[in-house]
Amino acid sequence: MAQEQPARPPTSSVRQENAKPTPFLDEEARRTVYFSFDGTTIDSEGDEVLRQNALKLKENPQLVVILVGHTDNLGSAAYNLAVADRRTEAVSDRLRALGVARNQIRRQPVGSEKSSKLKCDSEACRRTMRRVELVYEWR
Repeated sequence: MAQEQPARPPTSSVRQENAKPTPFLDEEARRTVYFSFDGTTIDSEGDEVLRQNALKLKENPQLVVILVGHTDNLGSAAYNLAVADRRTEAVSDRLRALGVARNQIRRQPVGSEKSSKLKCDSEACRRTMRRVELVYEWR
């Protein structure tokens, strides 16, 4: 009988020792920027998400955001990793332009590492894969 692996805590969880909530913890849409196929341009909806997150970061200098870049399940792993890196760079650049300190931003492109295992045959589904998630932690 195969043993089940223990569930991993979500990456956006609050550190136990701090017990401080992180911004938009239960509001994934308010900490996610979506991209077009092969795109790295932030649209107006994504820009508004970044404006709201920039305010939270500037209010809390002890807060750090990790930009986790994803792609859809099309293309090679190497290509997708490069696209994810460019997306995290675009989001980082925009946050910096909005006044967020460089030492509050970390980038983590993952490409299609997780999405390549998902069954996703429609454009609507793939669009949800093409994103940068803003994951918070306290220093």
